[in-house]
Amino acid sequence: MKITFGLLQVTLPNSYSRNGLIYYQRAVPKDLQDRYPHKLIKINLKTGDIVSAEKRIRNLNEKFEAEWSAMRADPHSSPKALKAHAEALLREFGLSPAPAANDDLAVSQFYDRLDAKREAYAGDDELLYRENPAEEYLSPVEIKAAQLLAGRSKETLSDALEVYLAIHHKRYDKKFSTYTRRAFQTLIAVIGDKAMEDLSREDAHRYVKSESKLSTGTIRRRINTINAVMKTYLRERDLNRANPFEAVPILAEGKDAKKRVTFTPAELVDLYKACKSKDDSLRWLISLIADTGARLAEVTGLSMDDIRLDAEVPHIVIQPHPWRSLKNRSSAREVPLVGASLWAAQRIKSSAVHGQRFAFPRYTNEASCNANNASAAAGKWLRSIHLDHTPHELRHTIVDRLREAQCPEDVRFAIGGWASQEVGTRYGYGYGLKVKADWLSKIALKGESHGPEA
Repeated sequence: MKITFGLLQVTLPNSYSRNGLIYYQRAVPKDLQDRYPHKLIKINLKTGDIVSAEKRIRNLNEKFEAEWSAMRADPHSSPKALKAHAEALLREFGLSPAPAANDDLAVSQFYDRLDAKREAYAGDDELLYRENPAEEYLSPVEIKAAQLLAGRSKETLSDALEVYLAIHHKRYDKKFSTYTRRAFQTLIAVIGDKAMEDLSREDAHRYVKSESKLSTGTIRRRINTINAVMKTYLRERDLNRANPFEAVPILAEGKDAKKRVTFTPAELVDLYKACKSKDDSLRWLISLIADTGARLAEVTGLSMDDIRLDAEVPHIVIQPHPWRSLKNRSSAREVPLVGASLWAAQRIKSSAVHGQRFAFPRYTNEASCNANNASAAAGKWLRSIHLDHTPHELRHTIVDRLREAQCPEDVRFAIGGWASQEVGTRYGYGYGLKVKADWLSKIALKGESHGPEA
């Protein structure tokens, strides 16, 4: 759908407008059409506002893409679609799920359809007709529709996922919602879209066993996501029952993990010199991490306004943005610029074009921050200069460097954005820029042959 504002024309994908309202419309992939009642998915977004519609369309696209991925992984699965298909079938008869007040004639016509299939299945066998094995002659969609109409439908795993995403504070974060949906759909692909009340500890063990080809760290991250969904669902539905995915053991967990190797002082010097020699945006990004210890995504998603060179203590402001969220509350902070990071910030500012909004426009725009691409490019370059490290190991390295300089732990936590375990540190405003700058200056890189300043 195209919308014109004066001379500006905006395209809103997967949508059309009718009577002032915007509708979502998307074709079902050809290889999955036999598992849907229609070839097109149409949903009334119940708004005419472009911004609201864009957010809903983005969320719907993520939901259906995750669903289709799970359906392709399991030829017999039809996750969240089952309920949607059942509701669509009811609408064909002019009906809505209970407790809606439905027309008696429409209800009768719906049940007549089901009863006709029951009679065709049973033939002249009265016993078979009375026993009524619905799963033998009705499709899963028809059974679900009958349950919805009668108000007896059980909430499933897919429903629990929607409850979780509907109230989570990061629900509009594309990276978060996409990962959550994909991780959760791996569970549905293994055990099906089970009713929540039918879940068991055995399901949790079965899921872990099915993922055994993955690293134990990946399995644990997925389990943590599933566990969070379960906890939220049980809390929001006020259910007093055990969470079957809590404290699920993983065989040989952690034994396959590769230990992070920090940069040596000589490697840091070589890195800084190589960055200054290449002198481009990717090298500025790496240098910003080197002497701030910031996470790669935190740096990649910086706006130009987040770089404060004119302040009494030059620094960067790490804060949440619509295009890039932060890991946790402690991640929001100000980090002084020294050494390699100060050089990088100065180069970003001096090289910026008029009106540039982002520090790294190659990876960041108003909609998203592609930190994964930045990480891959940085890692590839590090290997090309014979530094067998990942960009994230610069963050681990600065912890060692500060520790060697005898920097107090709570100051290190304040610089790196880690949550302190000490209750007392949670009060007040924390450490100021001057204190953090003093400690970072003790380890700042100079790019000279004798290594970091001690």
